[in-house]
Amino acid sequence: MTFTQKWSRLAILNFFVLAAVGVILRYKILFPLPWVDQKHLLHGHSHFAFAGWVSLALYVAIIHILQPGEKELKQFSRLLWMHQISSYGMLFTFPFVGYAAPSIAFSTFSILVSFWFIWLVWVSIKTNTHLSFEKKWLYAGLICNAVSSLGTFALAYLMLNKIMHQSWYFGSVYFYLHFQYNGWFLFILLGLLFIYAAKWMNAGQIKNSNRFFYLLLTALVPAWFLSMLWMRLPYWVHYAGIAAALLQLIAIYLFCRLLLTMKHILQTAIHPVTKWMWIISISAFIIKIILQAFSAVPVLNQYAFGIRPIVIGFLHLVLLAFVSIFIIGFLVQNQLITVKAKWARRGVWIFITGVLLNEIILMLQGIAAISFTDLHYTNFMLLATALIIFSGL
Repeated sequence: MTFTQKWSRLAILNFFVLAAVGVILRYKILFPLPWVDQKHLLHGHSHFAFAGWVSLALYVAIIHILQPGEKELKQFSRLLWMHQISSYGMLFTFPFVGYAAPSIAFSTFSILVSFWFIWLVWVSIKTNTHLSFEKKWLYAGLICNAVSSLGTFALAYLMLNKIMHQSWYFGSVYFYLHFQYNGWFLFILLGLLFIYAAKWMNAGQIKNSNRFFYLLLTALVPAWFLSMLWMRLPYWVHYAGIAAALLQLIAIYLFCRLLLTMKHILQTAIHPVTKWMWIISISAFIIKIILQAFSAVPVLNQYAFGIRPIVIGFLHLVLLAFVSIFIIGFLVQNQLITVKAKWARRGVWIFITGVLLNEIILMLQGIAAISFTDLHYTNFMLLATALIIFSGL
């Protein structure tokens, strides 16, 4: 078993643990669990989702792509174990103490480890001779990972000093989420896709991929304003958010055209399981961009950020349907995990079914909340989908 195969399996194990915590959270909504603080456990769940699952998996994917030498692998090994310690540290402190010194210490440790990773990878990318136009995707993702930490530091400061100013609190949260979801996760995943597809791309396709990149990069900062439009902000902030939404729609149009020109090549070169996972993942990405564009409409923005099921549904659309399904497809495609066994393939489809059902139920719950309609048994159904996702993993 290679270095990246071992760590890919540990990442999947972390995802399994994360899904187990998700089941407890859904169970707690319906039935008494006096020893569980829902809010604190939710903090542990979200921090472990970002660090223990997604970031670890992306670290491993980047290391696999760069193929570092034995000396560099030793450094990466120490780094990944430190990352594991910080991830489980957050998982086992947040549920019991919330935002307090122990959990903030592990969260800070995780950020410092990420800075170390960024530095090691940055040096490795610069000296890599196999990558060309794809490098900028990795650079952008690494920068966004570093920038997102400003939101975490701001939130920790507010919590420690018990400053409960709503705009500052949500501004810090959305800043972190934006530069993780639309920066670190997005640019790295698309970078991995283009790194895989590069050998079949002609000069025209590379040019279009560069246009796609620069449109997303230009929209990145003003797109953060889309999550802030419910605040009392200057008019130019609203216009910047609308401009970002339009740029993202143009970017998606170019991306779809690019994929259509490469459809036949990619279909024949991709593992059947990966093909379907990437189709679902890219579809979720397109839906995400369209929903973000709708949030630029003032009447719809108040629903997008004021109704909890819609917020949770959107976050899960990105984290599960887009990011997680893409990552698992990448791990399968690169033989970092195998799905040769019949039960492994069934597990993949059970997991995907759970993710899709979860999205459908959350969105129905959100639509019902908008129309002040009570949908019976939705929380039971969400518990069932959490169990499906868990059993699939």
